[in-house]
Amino acid sequence: MKVLFRNTTKYNKENCKEFINFHNNKYGKKELTKLIFITLIILYMIIFNIIYKNWILFLVVIAVGGVIYLVKKYQTKRKAKKKNKVKVFTFYFYEKYFKIKYKRKFERLLYLQIHKVFETEKYFFLYLDEKSSLILNKEGFDIGTAEEFSKFIKGKALLKYRKESKM
Repeated sequence: MKVLFRNTTKYNKENCKEFINFHNNKYGKKELTKLIFITLIILYMIIFNIIYKNWILFLVVIAVGGVIYLVKKYQTKRKAKKKNKVKVFTFYFYEKYFKIKYKRKFERLLYLQIHKVFETEKYFFLYLDEKSSLILNKEGFDIGTAEEFSKFIKGKALLKYRKESKM
């Protein structure tokens, strides 16, 4: 099959930070609502156990909460260490699918697997689900152009495509 578009994007601190800001602007309220809801449930469980003097269950709830907090904190530290590395991804777009190349590995995905596509001033963000996304730098096209790709991906993800005016 003929490669219609090829894009090479370096994932560095700058574009990852831009993506995180974009993602938080789009989905931050949803995450905050979930966090508040979970916090209220945990507070209810703690207060309920104190009122009925169920100290064993109270300690279990506190211990589980502490373990979850420590695991999340550890994962955040590990991710922070990994984020300092620059990773280079190459994207190959064909008529029916696209491939992602990282180092020597290839991943093949169908356009149906794209959850949403956002086009900003500098990037295309291809969401594979609510938490996984691909970043394509508009300057990274060496086969095809960003304008042509915009039309192409809009056709492949018609109801999933949105062009953002400003971040």
